[in-house]
Amino acid sequence: MTEQPATLGGAPAVTIDQAHYSQWPIYTEEEAQVAADLIRNHALSSAIDGPGPITELERRVADTWGVQHAIAHSSGTTALHTALFGVGVVPGDEVITQSAVHPFNCLPIIGCGAVPIFADIDPLTTTLDPADVERKITPRTRAIMVVHWKGIPADMDAIMDIARRHGLKVVEDNAVSQGTTHRGRMLGTIGDASAISFQDGKLTSAGEGGVFMTDSDEVFQRAATLGHYERLKELPDPKWRAVSGFSFGEKYRMATITAAIGVVQMKHWRKRLDVRHANAAKLGRAIAEIDGFSVPDYPDYFPSPYQSGRILFHPDRLGGISRDRLIEALNAEGANVRSPARRDSRIPHTDGLWRMLHKHPVFTGNEHGTEDILWEVLGPNATKIDYKDVVLPVTEDPEIPYDTIELPSFTRPADDLIDQYAKAFDKVATHAHRLTATRA
Repeated sequence: MTEQPATLGGAPAVTIDQAHYSQWPIYTEEEAQVAADLIRNHALSSAIDGPGPITELERRVADTWGVQHAIAHSSGTTALHTALFGVGVVPGDEVITQSAVHPFNCLPIIGCGAVPIFADIDPLTTTLDPADVERKITPRTRAIMVVHWKGIPADMDAIMDIARRHGLKVVEDNAVSQGTTHRGRMLGTIGDASAISFQDGKLTSAGEGGVFMTDSDEVFQRAATLGHYERLKELPDPKWRAVSGFSFGEKYRMATITAAIGVVQMKHWRKRLDVRHANAAKLGRAIAEIDGFSVPDYPDYFPSPYQSGRILFHPDRLGGISRDRLIEALNAEGANVRSPARRDSRIPHTDGLWRMLHKHPVFTGNEHGTEDILWEVLGPNATKIDYKDVVLPVTEDPEIPYDTIELPSFTRPADDLIDQYAKAFDKVATHAHRLTATRA
């Protein structure tokens, strides 16, 4: 008989200290040394001219993703702004994106003077629903902003088909899914332009910062004129080269010390990413072998059903256990799991608003007329949208994704810890009927 579950008085299955295995980013003395060298050499501020940490980071990112152009930025948000500007988004345009996302995905759209148009999400992937994207296209639509969410790729085959048929540009927000592929192609290389983030906690980390990427010479040159005045004299097209010494945006250059740390991180990035993916695959497979659990039935463009870090549970095979009771029991075993349901996803720095931007007071207003601010910012070229009429059934469903548990990501080899997690899930599955009976 399997041991008693911890929530019924047994000993927890997970006894290994998980802090070491969950640490991210992994900084070492190598990063400390390059930062100290910049300080000692009074080299904290540098231009693009000649070799240096900024150009080195751009080269490493471009080589890693296999793109022609990469520009380092002060943040992932500014990199997204540059991507939208680069593909030609101007005041009065509309850009379709999802509402179920961090606000910083939406801010660059407004920064271009464009109007965000929110489309619904797929209930399984929680990324843009291509069918709803197509329904939201109008004569004013200029681009689609795709968000790849926590290792889950959007359906880029369908999105790119829609974009090409309607003459639209596609920008990939790849801030939180670096290293994930779609049919073997790295996310961030499929659309017309993309951005990744180097903020701590992202899969590419350096404290802060971001990188814009594109394969298009024209998009690159236009994008460079938004906040990168110092590099324009090298552009091949005389039209864009003539902007040199000027700029159409604020200075967006990444800090030199950030770039130097990013260079060190990129040296080890692929190896560390491989460790994370191997751990995810081993953990996912071990849990999926336990009766009552399985991997999500993701589309065939997924690189691996395990890389999303999500596992399905089947209440009918687990004594009818609820998701909350299941997670409670697993947490008692020491397993750091949670629900990715919409009800547990909040907009940062608000009073607990769900992560659905179309319900934010900036768009729907309040008794003080907050929505007026948006249209004052966007100006007279914008076609006013009544966001109160926007209905996104999947985004607004607090229980989506259903029957799903989010697993932790282990950043160092963690075979023994994974074995303990499998034991935790097995204990809970074996006694699920008892756990259901002890909780109303």
